Amino acid sequence: MQALFTLTPAESKRLIGKGVASLPSIQNAKNKGYLLIGRGSTNAYILEELLGEKVRKEGYVAGQVIRGVLCVLGAEDRTKPVTFHKGKILPVEPGSVLDKLGPGDVMLKGANAMDSNGNVGVIMVSPVGGTMGQFYMALKARGLEMIYPVGLEKMIPSVPLAAQYGGTMAMDEAIGPPVGMACVSDGVVFTEIDAIENLFGIDAVHFASGGWGGAEGCVTLIVEGPDARVSKCLKFIEQKIKGEPPLPAAKSPCKTCTISCSFQKKDEKKLPAWLR
Repeated sequence: MQALFTLTPAESKRLIGKGVASLPSIQNAKNKGYLLIGRGSTNAYILEELLGEKVRKEGYVAGQVIRGVLCVLGAEDRTKPVTFHKGKILPVEPGSVLDKLGPGDVMLKGANAMDSNGNVGVIMVSPVGGTMGQFYMALKARGLEMIYPVGLEKMIPSVPLAAQYGGTMAMDEAIGPPVGMACVSDGVVFTEIDAIENLFGIDAVHFASGGWGGAEGCVTLIVEGPDARVSKCLKFIEQKIKGEPPLPAAKSPCKTCTISCSFQKKDEKKLPAWLR
C-alpha cells in the first residue's frame, strides 16, 4: 500500500521530534547516561517530546534563519540548553560535562543543510566555531555519537561544495552576518524519513518540495508498506502531526547585537520593513 502526505516545516519538526525521542539510544542516554540537546529549532521539538511538556521553542536557538536573513538570537533571549543525566536535568551548560561523557552518551546537534549523500552542513558565525568548535572534535576523538536531526526542507545539492565557500573573513559583503560552514560527512542524520521508518517500520520517499500560501518549505512524502502499518501512519500524521502551528519568530534588537552584521547597531525604526 502507498500513501502520500505533505508536511509544513513545523509539522516536519514535530514528526522528527517524536521519531528521535522514541529511539532506544536516546532513551538509554537520557535515563542511564548523558544526553546533550544542543540548541536548534528542531531540537526544541525533540526536547518537548522527551519532557512531555511545552518549552519556549523560539528561544531554544542561537544562530537562526529568520525574516529572510541569517541572524543570531541574543544571549539574554535564549532558552538554556538542556543536559540530561540519568533521567534528571542538570543545571549546567553542556560544555561543563564534556570530560565526563562516555560510551552510550549522545549529543543532538542542529543543522542547516544536508545532501543526498548524507553530508550535513552546519553554519557557524562564531570565530571559534560555536557548538561545532566546542564539541565535534572532542566527541569524534572519543568515538561518541552526535546525531543531526534535520528536515528535508534543508536539502541542497552538495554540502562539501557549499562548505568550500563562505567564512566570516572571506566574504566581501552580506545582507546579514557573514558565516562559514562545517561539512560533516560521517554524522548520523535523522530526517522525516527516518522518523517514519522508526515509528512505523515502513519505507518513505521524499516525493516533492515547496509550496505557497503557508506551505513554503513543505516536503511531500510517499510511504509504502503493509496496509495496516501505512494506515496507522496516516492516522498518526492526521491526529498527531497535521496542524502543528508555525514556530513564532523571536528576534533580538539589531542595535544591541554583538555579531558583525550589515544591520548591526541600526535603530529598529530604520530597519527594512521586512526585517522588523
